[in-house]
Amino acid sequence: MKSIQDLRTDDIACEALLAALDGRDQLVAIYDTSDRLMFANSAFKHAFRLNRERDEITFADLVLRGILGQCGTRLEGADATAVIDEALAARRERAGQRSFATELIDGRWFWMTESLLENDWIVLTGSDISALRSSEQAWIGAHERAVQEARTDVLTGLANRRQSMSALELAITAAAGTETPLTVALVDLDHFKQINDSHGHAAGDAVLRDFGEVCRHATRQSDIAGRIGGEEFLVVFPSTSVEHGVSAVERMRRQVLSRRVQVAQDRAIRYSFSAGVCKVEMSDDLESTLARADSALYSAKREGRNRTVAWGARA
Repeated sequence: MKSIQDLRTDDIACEALLAALDGRDQLVAIYDTSDRLMFANSAFKHAFRLNRERDEITFADLVLRGILGQCGTRLEGADATAVIDEALAARRERAGQRSFATELIDGRWFWMTESLLENDWIVLTGSDISALRSSEQAWIGAHERAVQEARTDVLTGLANRRQSMSALELAITAAAGTETPLTVALVDLDHFKQINDSHGHAAGDAVLRDFGEVCRHATRQSDIAGRIGGEEFLVVFPSTSVEHGVSAVERMRRQVLSRRVQVAQDRAIRYSFSAGVCKVEMSDDLESTLARADSALYSAKREGRNRTVAWGARA
C-alpha cells in the first residue's frame, strides 16, 4: 500500500508530465481500440479545433477535417474514403511505432510518431519541425540553384558549353534509338570583334544577352540552345528535319536583323549572324555532327556572312 507521501509524489509527477506534454510545439493524442480519441493535449485540440467538442470524435473524423481543409492535417484534393481506409490500415498493421512528417493546415510541419500498444490502443506524439523543414527547403532550393547555375551561361541565360554538349550527346543517342530526325545548328555572331572594338565590351555583352533572348523566344521547349564559345552558339532541334531546322534558324536570323541593341543612352546598334545546319545521321557521334555543322558555318561565312547554310547544299 502506498503512503500519503507516495500519493503526493505521484500527483506532482503527473502534474509535471501533463505540463511537459502540454507545450504548443508538441502534439499528444491517445486513441482506444475503436480509434476513438480518448485524450488530447491542448496543442492537439487547438490544431484540430477540439476545444469546444463534446461529442465522440474518431480518427476518421479528424482525417475528414483535414481533407475538407478545415483544420488539422493538410490533405488537399484527396479521396476521403481512400485516405481514411489507408490510414486506418497502416496505423494498426503491426505493434510498434511508425513515424512520418505531416503538414498542418496552419502551415506548420510536425514529425509524428504513432505507437500501437499491446492493448491495441494508439499513442500519437508530434514534434514541430517547421524550422528544420524550412532549413531543408532552403538547402534544396540553394542546391537546385547551384546546379542550375553550373549548367547555365551567366551572361545569356542559355545552357553553357558543358551542358550544351551533354544535351547534344544525349539527343544523338535518343535519335538513334528511336530513329527520329535530329537537326543541329552552329551559330556565330558576325563581326563580333568589331562590335567590341568599336563600342566596348559592355556593348558586346548587350548583344550576347539580346541574342540569348532571341533564342529563348524562338525555340521550342524541346529544343536546346546554348552558348558554347565567345560569340558561338549551338541550337539542337529534336524530331526535326534539316529543312525545318533551316527554316527555324532563318526565322531567328530575320528576327535578329529587325532588332536594335541599346549600347549607350543615345546609341543603338544592329547585328547579324551566320549559321551552319546539318542533319544528324544514324552513325553520327558528337564530333562528326559538330564537324559537319562547323563546315556549313564556314561556308556561310565564306559566302558573305548573314546567312544560313545547310551542310551538303553548298559546303
